[in-house]
Amino acid sequence: MDQERAMKLYLNGATAFFLDIQSGMEFGIDMMSWATGDKFKGIKMIPPGIHFVYYSATDKYGNTAPRCGFFHGFKKGECLVKKWDTTNEILIDVPRLEIVQYKTNTLYFDDCLGPYPYEELSKWNGLSSLLTENLIHKLCPETKLIRSAMELFPTSVKENTKKRRKWGPIRSETDVGYEQLPNLVPKEENKIRFTEPPECHYPPGSSLSEITKYSLDTSYILDYMAEKHDSKIDLLAELQFSYVCFLLGLSYESFERWKKLFQLFCMSKDAIAQDQNFFAKFFIAVRHQLETIPEEGFLVDIVENNNVIYNGLKELFRTLETCDFILEDDLKDGTIQIKRFLQQKFGWEFNGLDEEDDDEAPVVVDCTEDTF
Repeated sequence: MDQERAMKLYLNGATAFFLDIQSGMEFGIDMMSWATGDKFKGIKMIPPGIHFVYYSATDKYGNTAPRCGFFHGFKKGECLVKKWDTTNEILIDVPRLEIVQYKTNTLYFDDCLGPYPYEELSKWNGLSSLLTENLIHKLCPETKLIRSAMELFPTSVKENTKKRRKWGPIRSETDVGYEQLPNLVPKEENKIRFTEPPECHYPPGSSLSEITKYSLDTSYILDYMAEKHDSKIDLLAELQFSYVCFLLGLSYESFERWKKLFQLFCMSKDAIAQDQNFFAKFFIAVRHQLETIPEEGFLVDIVENNNVIYNGLKELFRTLETCDFILEDDLKDGTIQIKRFLQQKFGWEFNGLDEEDDDEAPVVVDCTEDTF
């Protein structure tokens, strides 16, 4: 990077100080992470906008603690200062006076600040294009921290004092002792506040035929959840939020929510005709997410073996191919592009969508006396 561009990024970008960070800790922002050194005090030249900072403490034996992270909307020229809390192993805020001191002396600490990884910025922008500070404030836990492993607590004091089963071999299925285990849940302030679906998947007062229809078409659920947001596009932004929390925050809870939202979009048949532009944006968001799947790891196994993504997109493509309305150019182009991408990255083909799958075809039963 030439000196002139670096200076421009430095002046327009934000600076984040992370004080008292131990050496060897895993530390990252957006799509890049490092092992901290002795001189590390933070990151400079952070482009204005929403970013995700995450870290994992390490002990003297090199063991890594569960990951913890937070979203922050950086302003032009902002100076963020946080300090390491050794007891709780999290970053905490510092007094305003200390922030002013570091902002005034930023150049003095220049050698201790790592530059933002601009080579990964386009990937991050693709994953976070719809996120807003209002949405993040709404979805994040009260603590504002995204944890890969939340501390669990019993739902009552009595449950915490239940006796364990006696030591010894298990002699029967009823001797396992599960009923004596306490019911553990995370603290309310640590929970991510995802948008909840309606209790029923169909509108109140639906007839039997309508109940059957809404079992196959999730448009009602999509509209219900969208109404919980300021804008319908925020529900698509929640898909981005949950994916980032899983990919970078290593939150399995977020991955489960991402899968449900993904399937919700793919099965919302009537909603496509109502807002084709929304589903064109869905294809763009999903493509950016699938582009960031690492070559090895947990998510790859799920993509290849569980087929949640393949089956969902197959159903969505089938709806688009057999619909009785004209596809708009943006949705038509988006469908072609994502099909091409999926074929190149995963080798997936989506041919013969108008034909029934073998496991979905009607089953012919010979109703003779021998059958019963």
